[in-house]
Amino acid sequence: MQIDTLSDFLTQAGTEFRLFDLGRRLQPLAHSDFAAIEAGQRPYPWPLQRHAWLAVCYWQQQGGQPYVWFLKIPLDERGLFNNAAVKHFLAALVEQLGGDIHAPLTEEQQQNLADTPFTFQPPQDKLAAFHARLSLALEHAPSAFYQGAVDYLNAPARHNWQQLGLQGLADVAARLHKDDALARRVQQQLWQLPAPVQQALLTQCEHHPLPAALANNIITAISAEQERGEPDEERIALLLRATAGCAPFRARSAKLSSLVSLNPGQPVLLALAARLWQELTDETLLLQYLTLLAEHHGDLFNGLFAELVSVPALRPLILANLHNPELPAPLKQAFGNLFAASRG
Repeated sequence: MQIDTLSDFLTQAGTEFRLFDLGRRLQPLAHSDFAAIEAGQRPYPWPLQRHAWLAVCYWQQQGGQPYVWFLKIPLDERGLFNNAAVKHFLAALVEQLGGDIHAPLTEEQQQNLADTPFTFQPPQDKLAAFHARLSLALEHAPSAFYQGAVDYLNAPARHNWQQLGLQGLADVAARLHKDDALARRVQQQLWQLPAPVQQALLTQCEHHPLPAALANNIITAISAEQERGEPDEERIALLLRATAGCAPFRARSAKLSSLVSLNPGQPVLLALAARLWQELTDETLLLQYLTLLAEHHGDLFNGLFAELVSVPALRPLILANLHNPELPAPLKQAFGNLFAASRG
C-alpha cells in the first residue's frame, strides 16, 4: 500500500480529520488547500521559521477517541513541503502501528511518535485556543471551565478571577463571533477587568474572528493608550494582536498606518510581522514598514525580512521592490547589505 502524504494515511486509515495551522496564530486549513500543498502545487500559506506548524486531529469514522498530532514540517526555499520529512514521519507512524494503519494508537505509541523531530508542543495559550476552536468545529460542548468564565464576565465583583481557567477564557474568545450576547458582555466588561484577565482574554482573541463592534472597540482603546503621557507599547501591541483573527478592516488599517508613521518601538513592529502580516499586502504600508526597520531597527531587519519574504502573500510584492529606484536610501542600503551577505 503506497502512502506518500498525510492525507493518504488519514484517508486510507478510514478517519475523519481536521487541520489547523498553529504557527503565527491559530487558523483552520481546508482539506482542499492541504491536498494542493501536499501535491507541491502551492506553497504553505503561513510559514514560520521555514516550517509548517500543523495541528492534525483525526478520529475513526465510526466514532471513538480523537487523536491530535502537532507536526512541524520543514519547508524548502520556495515554501513547499519537504516531502522527505513527511515520509519519514509516516514511516515511523506505520512502524508504530505494526503495518496495520487501521489499528488504534496506544498512549505509548503516541509518545514514541512525539519523540520524532517532526513533532512539537504548542505553548499553553495556543493549546487552549486550539482546543476551544476544535470543540466548536466538531460541535462539542466547551470545556468545564467555560461556565465559570461566563459567570465571571456576568458579575466580576461576585467571583474570584484567580479561580478562572485559561481554557474557559479560550472557549469564550472562540465563541464571540457566534454569540452576540456574549460578545456584548465582553465589550461591556473588558476594560474594567483585572489586568491579568484582560491580557489573557485579549491574547485568546487573536486566534479567532471577532464581531466588528468589538474589534473596532479594541482599536479605539489603542487611541486612548496613545493619549497617555507615556504610552505602553507592549499594551498597544497586545491590542493590535487581539484583532489579528479579523480580516483587514478600515479602523485597523488606518491605525496601523498612523502608528508606523510615528516610528513605533519593537513590540508594535514585531506584532505587525508576526500576527498582522496580511495588512502588509498594502504596498505603501509594506515599504513604510521595511524603511522604518532599515532606518531605526537594523538589528531586526534581516530576521523580519526573511520571515516576511517567506509568506506567499507578501513574497511577490517584496521581490518586485528589491530594485525599485524610488526606494528611500536606508531601505536600498539594507537590501544591498542583504545581497552582499548572501554572496559572502
